[in-house]
Amino acid sequence: MKNNEGHRGRLRNRFLMSGLSGFQDYEILELLLTYVIVRKDCKAIAKELLDKYGDLYTLLKQSPEELEKNKYITERTAIFFKMLFSIIERQLYLKIHNEKITISSNVQLLDYLKFSLLNREIEVFKVLFLNTQNELLKEEELFKGTIDRSTVYIRELIKKILNYNAKSVILVHNHPAGSLKPSQADIALTRKIKEIFEGIEIRLLDHIIISEKGYFSFLEGGIL
Repeated sequence: MKNNEGHRGRLRNRFLMSGLSGFQDYEILELLLTYVIVRKDCKAIAKELLDKYGDLYTLLKQSPEELEKNKYITERTAIFFKMLFSIIERQLYLKIHNEKITISSNVQLLDYLKFSLLNREIEVFKVLFLNTQNELLKEEELFKGTIDRSTVYIRELIKKILNYNAKSVILVHNHPAGSLKPSQADIALTRKIKEIFEGIEIRLLDHIIISEKGYFSFLEGGIL
């Protein structure tokens, strides 16, 4: 018990000294778990959860019902995670609300995209839906896997746009291998979507690639 408490204390002190710099995902999750799980090896639990869900973002996004299917995850812990994820999303929405989104100046948006897309083992295609004032209405992960015309169903994308009554969108996907260079498939898809959007008066504001090396904006790169 004393060794366990000593480890928890060292983990918390490390965070107080340098924030999350140098922390691995399982250590971040372990630190969170120490506040809701007592007298258990939180490191083992954290690694088990990440093995199951893949990454911290996907884990936090789960419903309380799904989380409670896991050993040692009580209703209290599931609600704690749900509240934490809701705070993250709420702060993002509040910070960019009523602001015209320009990728290079919106640090909060970029930080959120990195949080949600880094450390994913496959490519994830995310869409941000905005209204006429460029206020964020909704964000969704629509497709997973290598991005090309066969996996990104433009009809489904348009259906979502109409459902949210969005007037513009930002496309985002990650490159797990680390490269920030858009592939020919990325470029062809982006131009195809822009062409279709122009016919229905929807603005494609940008397409962003996220990787561990940073981000690439199709708008800033002159492709859009």
